[in-house]
Amino acid sequence: MKGVGNSTRVLEKAELLKSLGEYSGCIRTIESVPEEERSYRMTLLLGWAYSDLAVLGDKDSGRDEPDQELLGKAVSILESVGDQGKEDPTWNARMCYALWMTDGREADALEYAMIWKELDPNSEDARKQEVTIRRYIDENVDQNPEMYDEAQWDAVEDHIAEHFGDFPNVFHELVSPDIHVDICIIPPRRDHDYYTLVTMGMGAHEMDVPEGIEDVRRRAEVLINLPRDWRLDEESLQDNRWYWPIRMLKDVARLPVSTGCWLGWGHTVGMDEGERYDESTELCGCILLSPGVFGEDSYRCALPDGDEIEFFQVIPLYQEEIQHKIENDAETLLDVMNDDLLEVIDPLRLNAVTDFDRIDHDDAVMDDARRHQRIIDRLGLDTEKLAAYGHMSIYLEWCIRHGMMNGSFVSRHREVVESVRSGEMTDLRGFIQDDPDMDGRLTTLHLNRIGSFFTQWYNWGDKSNPYEFLRDVKDYVDTVFEGREWRDEEEMFNAYLLVPWSDEYRLRMMDTIDERFAQLMESFQDSPWLVEDDGFPDPDGWGGARDCAVSERIISGEPIGYCLRRRPEREDEGWESGWCFFADDDDDSRERMVFRSLGYICDLSPDIRRILDLPYGTAFMREEDGMLHPYEGNDEEDR
Repeated sequence: MKGVGNSTRVLEKAELLKSLGEYSGCIRTIESVPEEERSYRMTLLLGWAYSDLAVLGDKDSGRDEPDQELLGKAVSILESVGDQGKEDPTWNARMCYALWMTDGREADALEYAMIWKELDPNSEDARKQEVTIRRYIDENVDQNPEMYDEAQWDAVEDHIAEHFGDFPNVFHELVSPDIHVDICIIPPRRDHDYYTLVTMGMGAHEMDVPEGIEDVRRRAEVLINLPRDWRLDEESLQDNRWYWPIRMLKDVARLPVSTGCWLGWGHTVGMDEGERYDESTELCGCILLSPGVFGEDSYRCALPDGDEIEFFQVIPLYQEEIQHKIENDAETLLDVMNDDLLEVIDPLRLNAVTDFDRIDHDDAVMDDARRHQRIIDRLGLDTEKLAAYGHMSIYLEWCIRHGMMNGSFVSRHREVVESVRSGEMTDLRGFIQDDPDMDGRLTTLHLNRIGSFFTQWYNWGDKSNPYEFLRDVKDYVDTVFEGREWRDEEEMFNAYLLVPWSDEYRLRMMDTIDERFAQLMESFQDSPWLVEDDGFPDPDGWGGARDCAVSERIISGEPIGYCLRRRPEREDEGWESGWCFFADDDDDSRERMVFRSLGYICDLSPDIRRILDLPYGTAFMREEDGMLHPYEGNDEEDR
């Protein structure tokens, strides 16, 4: 009880100092108490004192202009107890006054004035403050914002509905001093089980893009994906914990207007030093990327006059991630950020820079049964024992039957491969679950070049490709459960986990995969990735990836003049050795390269065999003596 008494004395002293206009003394008194020990009343009083100090000065000495930095501090402190204060008229009053004196926050102040009046309908101060703010906005805030014309508006609405989803709800902006920014709320849907919030109105302003900057549109809109359990009801949005993504979208949307800057792919937007979007997260800035999960057609909206609007997905970042991007570039940051960190916002996600070693991600993994089992467990679905593995078994069976596995997989699992090809084995669910090499996953590391290319085209689930294997599975499942009443929307979206295992299921889906593969071959008939294997056996003792890149001039008969081993992309390590072979005077690029087996290149030039096991970053030049000699001029990034 001693600590309670001390807190009471501190609060009484702070209240006295504030009543005397000693705001700095009030602040020092409260801040002498560790932040974690401060009560709600203490924190409310602290924010109040900062606000009064910013506007009035100590002993109400007055200021020429309110101190905007102190006001920002006041708002931040008050927001830190928003959960407790949102039903408190006093807290809403203090938020109202602090925002009212903050430059450009009149509209936000009005919202708190309205809540204050609603919570305390007998308050004359609340009524007067609302009237004052409304009058100021009417008289001083430009209410003729830049806006789309009707035809442009229709085009943007149609684009959002077609590529991101229907939006039954729109958060309409009450006050628009410069541009009118509404927020379209797209609810979770089958292919995207999360909310998508898209601005509508940002692109009415043409950004000042410097001359010489190519492939950048002068108009833009921004979007963000939020988890399906994110609270977007009116009451919850009074709490900054749920509102901050909307505020972030609006802030980004207004940045080109307020600062005259332009925004493009890979640009980052940070907050003031030490600030974050909300006390519930350490996220404090964002990066603008293309909305890849919705496909390339979603990136740009054509307007009737031929102009285009670029759509960017906003990804909130930690300070270390922002710094990593600044010190390197956006591509380098994306190399350490997997799709799970990018697609849907998680305020408590791991930090791609500081937590890199803890992030369990592998670019080569196509599917993981653990993810599906988590859905089963979370929703309490009544499924068959191996339900998480059903669609994975079908895909693996198709790949084995059609010769898509690499030599390493075939050697390690020859009995399984032969049983599948003979038709003796048609259920691979247990194999995927129990075999240590599979580890409950499907990975491109088990596939050859054509199998890997097809899998990346068909299964990565977005990236401009119109097909996705799991989406095709869900289309089939819709026919199985046609007319069924679902417990809720989530159960319906995940019904693929409820479909019974059967030969009909297997065969129908393998027919669909056949169709998709035929479409791939037709669409990419000239692609070097889809050239049939040359049939040469692997070099003696070679157990690594089979393929290498070879200059067309070497294929035509010229000798190897230079070779190097580059580190392949992780998802291609199952088939690509990394070796590249060039003729004399070839440039060091792959534009005129084809894929051949290492057996083929060793048959052409047997002296290659002795260097194949050397590490990434190795390079050799053929000298005047006709021999290959180590070459040190290769790039560090190849290693």
